[in-house]
Amino acid sequence: MQVFLGHFYLVMNNFKGFFTFIAFVWLWGCGIWAICCGINTEEIAWLGLLLSAWALPVWMLLRYMWPSRYRGDLRETPAFAVLLVGLALALLTDTEKGLALYLAIYNLFVVLVYLFHLSALAQPQLPDVNFPSLRTATGPWRAQQAAAEGGCRGLVLVFLRGSYCADSRRLLAELARLQDEFAQRGVRLVLISSECNESTSGAVRWQRWWPRAARGEWLQVDNAGANSTFVAAAGAPLWARLLLGAKAAACRPSTWLLDCDGTILWRYLPGNYRLPGDMEGLRSQLFRLEGDET
Repeated sequence: MQVFLGHFYLVMNNFKGFFTFIAFVWLWGCGIWAICCGINTEEIAWLGLLLSAWALPVWMLLRYMWPSRYRGDLRETPAFAVLLVGLALALLTDTEKGLALYLAIYNLFVVLVYLFHLSALAQPQLPDVNFPSLRTATGPWRAQQAAAEGGCRGLVLVFLRGSYCADSRRLLAELARLQDEFAQRGVRLVLISSECNESTSGAVRWQRWWPRAARGEWLQVDNAGANSTFVAAAGAPLWARLLLGAKAAACRPSTWLLDCDGTILWRYLPGNYRLPGDMEGLRSQLFRLEGDET
């Protein structure tokens, strides 16, 4: 059964990755078509089509370039608002119900499919009591052993999807701001990714987004064995594989709070790749370690 579910998740991730790529190619191309037609005809309806086509791609590009400044949500509200303005403009000005109006309606459908299906995250059955060992580039990693070696009260494990993911980079910035509080509470931060990082093979993937002065342990995991629970074999988006050379495997974003024995005190499992978590939510859960003192 577990093997069947693994193959099912792989097929679905590849399916969603392909159609997400096609959806954004369609939206970019539709915007370029709107510009060309608008210049030739000077009809305002084409401006509405342009807004409906480029609202989401431009917003996602801004989030990719400046993740700390532009923060997304479940509906990507700023982009969705611009899309609706464009659709309303096309409805009001295209009185003949021409191509601009129909394409604007199609764009609304494409964006809705992306927001509520293509970016959805299917979490497999995950542990809820004891955190399992992980297979890393340097050997097996066990939470209890890591806590004992660090002499800490607890562990915070953060699975990062990839350096190409704007939300993962925003998460890093928020974690860096919590370093002092982690130290005061005796919490050891462990950042987990399927990408190479400075502490393993020398490839710089996260260095730009993680301050050198910040403290935290980095783990590079693969998608073999028990890690298939935490790593999606086709979790990286298709554009990142084609343009950035990213590996197909990517961690499913999640956050875990463990005590010194490796017992799970709290976890956050998002249902969407665009919502990896809020560090204020994690901060509010650190009190659980205080009741775990002996």
